[in-house]
Amino acid sequence: MRRNPTALMLLALSLNGCGSSTTDTSTSLGRSLAASAARANPASAPAGDPPGERDGTISPAQANMLSSTSDAPSPQAATRRYSLAYTNWYARTLPAHERALASLAVGAARRTDEQTVASRSRAKELAAAHVRNKGVVLAIAPGTGPAHGQWVIVTLEQTTGTGPYAGLPASPHVTLARTVRLGNHWAVTEWDPQT
Repeated sequence: MRRNPTALMLLALSLNGCGSSTTDTSTSLGRSLAASAARANPASAPAGDPPGERDGTISPAQANMLSSTSDAPSPQAATRRYSLAYTNWYARTLPAHERALASLAVGAARRTDEQTVASRSRAKELAAAHVRNKGVVLAIAPGTGPAHGQWVIVTLEQTTGTGPYAGLPASPHVTLARTVRLGNHWAVTEWDPQT
C-alpha cells in the first residue's frame, strides 16, 4: 500500500501534541541549551542559499570538509543518514559520536556540531545515567508553506537510562533541514529540530 508522505507528517505532528514530554530533547542529546537555540532560531536562517552555495553547489574547499564516507546520492539519502546518526547514540561515546555527526554535514549544521563537541556538553552526566537514544525515520518530505525549500523529517525516538531518563515514552520529533549538492552527492547544511 502506498502512503502519502504529507498525511504521515500530519499524523506525526498531531501525535506530537498528545505525547508527554518530560525531558528536553537538547538535554537528552547532550547538547547545550545555547546550541539548541542556535539551531532553532529562525531569525538566523538565511533567506536563500549563501552566494557560495547558489544553484545547489559549494566551493571545492567546502566539499573537501566532508569525509569520503558521507556520500549521499540524493537529498533524501543525506537527510536520512544524518537523521539516523543524530538520533542513535550512547552517552558513553557521545563526544566521538558528535565528531562523526559533524563529518556528515557542511555549513551551519557542521559548525553547530563542532561547537557542541568543543563545549564538552553534558556527556559525563548522561554517561553516568547510562543514557541511550534510539530512533527511526518515519517520513522525509519536501516542505511546503513556511517550510518551502526545506526538508521535513519526522522521527520516532526512545530515550532510555536511569534516573530522570528511566521509563520515558517513545515520542515523535520533527526537524527542518536543508541540503546542498556537492558534485555528485548531497550533504546536510542546516539541521533545525522543531520538537
